[in-house]
Amino acid sequence: MTMQRVAINIATIDDVWATQAMADLRNVAENLYHPLREVGFWDETADQLHLCRLLSLGKECPHVLDEADPGWVSYVETVEQEMNGTLEIYFPHAEVYIYLGASNRQWGV
Repeated sequence: MTMQRVAINIATIDDVWATQAMADLRNVAENLYHPLREVGFWDETADQLHLCRLLSLGKECPHVLDEADPGWVSYVETVEQEMNGTLEIYFPHAEVYIYLGASNRQWGV
């Protein structure tokens, strides 16, 4: 299945702004697209912080390599293939992507 994509734009009119906290954005995404659950994320503002099973195993992450590097792997492909992600939600005001799917965060090791 191909990853579906949604952008949630929050426009500020006055001197207030929407949260950029990862937990808050995850809650918004999961509530809008229930019963899907978070399976991954990518934070552009936090040095490309993301949920990576290879990092959790103490290995080099292929997602942050230069795209020209033969070891580079697209994070979206990893989310689709290994994490059963089906929906990418982008919050432009926070530069955060939340990936949702029908499964939890556990991978076969």
